[in-house]
Amino acid sequence: MNRPLKNLLRIAGIAVGVGAAVWAMRDKLLPAPDIPDEPPPRFRTGPAPSDGSDDITAIKGIGPAYAGRLADQGITTFTELAAADIEDVAAAARVSPARAGSWIEAAGQRS
Repeated sequence: MNRPLKNLLRIAGIAVGVGAAVWAMRDKLLPAPDIPDEPPPRFRTGPAPSDGSDDITAIKGIGPAYAGRLADQGITTFTELAAADIEDVAAAARVSPARAGSWIEAAGQRS
């Protein structure tokens, strides 16, 4: 081998060795992460709607996104959801008819 190639390989070997040493000592070189003492916030926080409507997000499986989709179709209370057609609810929320049926059943128990 010629001398420039040997020097290049030697430099590459040194660079790899330094990189491996830094990688092995990374826990000592980086600060420890800050871990909060308090528990994470709950998903649903805040009071129920005060405008007289029911909080349909209390039904298992209906979160803010599904509640918004149903509200766009005029379904905001347990009574409206219980009286709605399964196919209409499924289409409005973009879920399966089986899931829409379980929501309607749960709303019927609450209305």
